[in-house]
Amino acid sequence: MRKLSYINLIAAPLCALLLAGCGGSGGEKSQAANVHFSVERNKTDKAYTLNIEGDGHWQVFAGETAESIDIGTIAAQGNGSKEVNITRFPPDKRIYFQYVLNNSTKITASERLLPMQGAYNVRDVGGYKTTNGKTVKWGKVFRSGDLNQLTNADITYLENIGIKTVVDFRSESEKAAAPDTNLASVTNRLEYPINPGSAAQPAQTAEENMQALIEINKLFVTNFQSAYKNFFAALMNNQNQPLLFHCSAGKDRAGFAAALFLSSLGVDRETVIEDYLLSSIYVQEKYAPLVSTNPELLPMFTVYREYIEAAFDTIDSQYGGIDSYLTNELGVDLELMRAIYTK
Repeated sequence: MRKLSYINLIAAPLCALLLAGCGGSGGEKSQAANVHFSVERNKTDKAYTLNIEGDGHWQVFAGETAESIDIGTIAAQGNGSKEVNITRFPPDKRIYFQYVLNNSTKITASERLLPMQGAYNVRDVGGYKTTNGKTVKWGKVFRSGDLNQLTNADITYLENIGIKTVVDFRSESEKAAAPDTNLASVTNRLEYPINPGSAAQPAQTAEENMQALIEINKLFVTNFQSAYKNFFAALMNNQNQPLLFHCSAGKDRAGFAAALFLSSLGVDRETVIEDYLLSSIYVQEKYAPLVSTNPELLPMFTVYREYIEAAFDTIDSQYGGIDSYLTNELGVDLELMRAIYTK
């Protein structure tokens, strides 16, 4: 088992820290070599940064949804790899960008980490490539931590996205202590509590706490199938989009839910794990004061690869693999999921 210390958290790569500060990136690589387009947004001034890698002439177009890109108006254009800053879009609206290279290669993206000032780990799970060459749709499914301290600007931003359904995995006591902020756009609030109980109580050492999280991730697979089955039932109802699911930190219960969601769409396991591990960056600021004085608690307030791998190993060894688990244990219609959420 890895040796743990607070330094493991605060010594994250500088680029990762900048990523968190700027609002995170969302983007994708093209099938063409050396082509990449991603988007970040500053959570303070809501300015966009477009990260462009590719040889040749390019143009970028914009729209308020991924399906309504205005190809008649150029948002930016240039040649070769470049970082472009854009400030002219309304701060309370989310913008989607389409990058077109040499009039052929096209990539659509928006910011992955939403620029929230009163919430952590709020992100779009779209934009990932699947193993059959499709892409998970942007703007349909979001994940987050608790939503009890949203600012007015945060509320407006999420309402403009049109969040319709909220799935809450928290226990009754968690919800009572930190009730969700109401969003006018939400018409469907679903509560599927997942409470690991005594398994989630802090131990005396970092190693014990890490082992506890490993065991909890196994329990997600074996003991909380009903909650995740209900989660997928909500996802398979096409009237529930855009849907946001969350727990308290947005990293464990919601992290496993995101891993299941992306897996159901045919995203490869390594990409799923990379998405899972982003939580170690995005919750860092929230828990740094607590961990600085209680370093043995670090494993409880971050994520490690070992956590999600423990869940996947349990799925593989006890249920015959992820597709079998999703289909036979959670009642997931994989063809329907892919029809709704990929293009």
